[in-house]
Amino acid sequence: MPQPELEVHPEDLTQIADVLDAAGSALFARASDLQTTPDAGSSTDEVAKALAVLSTAVAALADHLGTLAESTGAVSALFTGTDQVVGGRFIEGQGLVGP
Repeated sequence: MPQPELEVHPEDLTQIADVLDAAGSALFARASDLQTTPDAGSSTDEVAKALAVLSTAVAALADHLGTLAESTGAVSALFTGTDQVVGGRFIEGQGLVGP
């Protein structure tokens, strides 16, 4: 079975990181909106507890998205650096030296 080609574009990785970062930032901004105590009659305490748990979960998800965005950005930088080094070796005619 032939191996599929892998094509990586640093611009795509940067764009993905930006989208993840924007989504995480938007979620984090909304997490505090959930920290409220609505008037729910006799269920007010239970609704407030549920919203507090939801707020914590939304903030955690936002944090995870931020971490994923940072990691994706780091991969983009590492890929670009590696690609430039390898490309430079080929331009210089050295090729790659294996074990």
